[in-house]
Amino acid sequence: MTDTKKYWANAIWGKSDPYSDANQDLVDLQGWASDNIYLTHAIEELKPRLVVEIGVWKGGSVITMARRMKELGIDGAVIAIDTWLGASEHWIDEEWHASLRLQGGYPSLYKTFAANIVSQGLQNYVIPLPLDSINAGEVLKRKGLVADIIHIDGGHDLKSVTGDLEMWWPMLRQGGLLIGDDYHPYGETWPEVREGFHKFFEVDYIRNTGGKCVIMKPTIDPSIEM
Repeated sequence: MTDTKKYWANAIWGKSDPYSDANQDLVDLQGWASDNIYLTHAIEELKPRLVVEIGVWKGGSVITMARRMKELGIDGAVIAIDTWLGASEHWIDEEWHASLRLQGGYPSLYKTFAANIVSQGLQNYVIPLPLDSINAGEVLKRKGLVADIIHIDGGHDLKSVTGDLEMWWPMLRQGGLLIGDDYHPYGETWPEVREGFHKFFEVDYIRNTGGKCVIMKPTIDPSIEM
């Protein structure tokens, strides 16, 4: 276990083990854009001690980042934030609703996530935090968190996108990287994600590839370079 992971695991979970009931029969590594080049490049460039992901689903992109940290021998951790209850679209769309794997009227996505992390041998790099974005932000802010990399992949409506950016951008260190998921430059898919980023950063275009955008937080120059 890395020293960074040990510190934050203790700060969040105390003596509890969030992976104690991981069931390898539940492994399911399905995801979307989980191997995007921005994720691995961010790890390689910044050698981060602390990564935060908001909106985890089954853990695909968390695994990509944590695995690269492990390969490079980085003393760091990924804090994985999600309610594991799904987003609005998972309750609206019949096909996506099935992905919640309801048990007794309650989603079982966290069990899938935990099984996936353990199956990849990454439990010493990943710290789950089962809260919504805003409450998780308040918890970590009070504990003095400053992130090197933040990956936002939460709700796709304008209010959720704006709320995530307002909460997490101040918690990113200068020179750190914010990666946004489901950003498409012309708004052809998830248009409110694009709108939310453009309004927040007051720009018309953000560097992007494969459905993700990336923004570096300025160090000296107050202008935002993209």
